[in-house]
Amino acid sequence: MTKSPYAIALVGISQPGYQCLANAYLRESLRGDERLSNMAVGNLEFDTTVSAWWIVYDLLSQEYEPDLVGFSVYCWNAQTVYEALRILRKVRPDLPIILGGPEVGPNANEIRDRFAPQVVYVAASEGERVICDVVEVLMRDGSSHKLAYLPTRDAISEMDMIPSPYTENHRPSVDGSAYIETYRGCPHRCSYCYESKGIAQVRSFSWGRIAADIDLVASTPGMQSFTFVDSAFNLTKGRLQKLSDILAPYAAQGIRLHTIEVDIESIDDEQAALLVRAGVISVETGPQTTGARALELSQRNFNRNAYLEGIKACRRAGITVIADLILGLPGDNVEFCLESMRFVVQDADPGVLQASSLHVLPGTLLWDKADELGLQYDSEPPHTVMQTADISFKELRELEVFGVALSALYRTNSAQ
Repeated sequence: MTKSPYAIALVGISQPGYQCLANAYLRESLRGDERLSNMAVGNLEFDTTVSAWWIVYDLLSQEYEPDLVGFSVYCWNAQTVYEALRILRKVRPDLPIILGGPEVGPNANEIRDRFAPQVVYVAASEGERVICDVVEVLMRDGSSHKLAYLPTRDAISEMDMIPSPYTENHRPSVDGSAYIETYRGCPHRCSYCYESKGIAQVRSFSWGRIAADIDLVASTPGMQSFTFVDSAFNLTKGRLQKLSDILAPYAAQGIRLHTIEVDIESIDDEQAALLVRAGVISVETGPQTTGARALELSQRNFNRNAYLEGIKACRRAGITVIADLILGLPGDNVEFCLESMRFVVQDADPGVLQASSLHVLPGTLLWDKADELGLQYDSEPPHTVMQTADISFKELRELEVFGVALSALYRTNSAQ
C-alpha cells in the first residue's frame, strides 16, 4: 500500500487584490529540496476580508488533510492568523504549525512560546532554507522536539540558489497582482521600516535569473500588468538601464508596470524616459515627512529641490506619482504634519497623496526606542501609533480624517 504523501499547506492572507509571493518561494524551495520526497505542497490564498473560520474550513477540506501548516505573518494579517491558530487549537490540536514573516521573525521566541505547543517553529529570518530544514526533521522523526536544535541559517548570499517562485506549472495570476523581486535588502536605514533592523544589505539575483523571471511573468497568457517589490526600482542608473533593456520588448507589446517604488530624488528626464521604456505607468515614493526633526529621527535624507525635480520629470513623462506621508512620526507635531501635506499637494503636485498613520513594527528601530521617543502604540498588530510626545490621541485621529479627505479631494481635482 502506497503511503499518502506528507502534506504541507502554505497559507497566504493578503490585502485584497494581492497574493503572497513569500509562499510561492517556499513552495518551490520545498519541491526542489532533494532531502524531501513523497511530499505534497499546496498554496492556499485568501484576502484579509475572509474570516479565520472560513480559512480553517478550507484548510481542513483539502484533498490531503495537511500534516503541517505554514502561515506567512505580516502586520496586516496577523490578527486573522492568530484567530485561525485559536480555532485550530480547538479542532486540530495535533496539527503542527510553523510561522514566518516580519511580524513574528523579530520576536520568534516570544511568539513560539505564546502559541506553543501547536506552533512548533517560528522562522527568525528568510524562510526558503529554514522551512526545508523543519520539514526534513518532521518527516524523518515525526516529532517536533529536535526543531529546537536546528542550526541558525544566515542570510542567503547566493540569491540564485533560491528557486523562482513561478514555474510553467505554477504561473502567476494575471489580475495585476503578479510580483517580481530582483534583489533583497535596502540601501536606506529608515527607523520605521523593518529593513532597518532586518537583513538590510542589498543582495541581487543574477541578470540571467531576472530576465528569465520577467519572461515567464510577462509571457503568461492574459498578463496585462505586474509590479516589482524591490525597495527602489531605480537603485542605480545602470541597474535601471538594464531593467529597461529587458522590459522594453514586453512594454512594446502593451505589458505595463504599476506602482513600483522609486528613489524620486534620483530621477531626471533620462531616468524617467527609461521608466517609460520599461512600461512603468505609476511610481510610489516619499517624502513621508518634511519635518527636520522627524527626518532626523527617521534616519531619512530629504532633498527638497531634488524631490520636486523628480516629480516634475515623472509627470512630464506621463508617469503617475503617488506621494506617501506618515502621520505620527516622532519629532513631528500637528503643524509639521499639515505642512508636509501642504508641500505635497501645492509645491510637489504629484497627482496622488497617501497619508496614513505610523505603524510601529517589530524589528524596527522605532519599536526598540518607542519608550525613549514617547511613542504610544497598539501592542497588537498592526501596531498603529496612538499618540506621540508631540501629538495627542485626539489630534492624531483628526489628522487621519483630514488626510483621507485631502487625499480624496486632491485626487479628484488632479483628475480634472
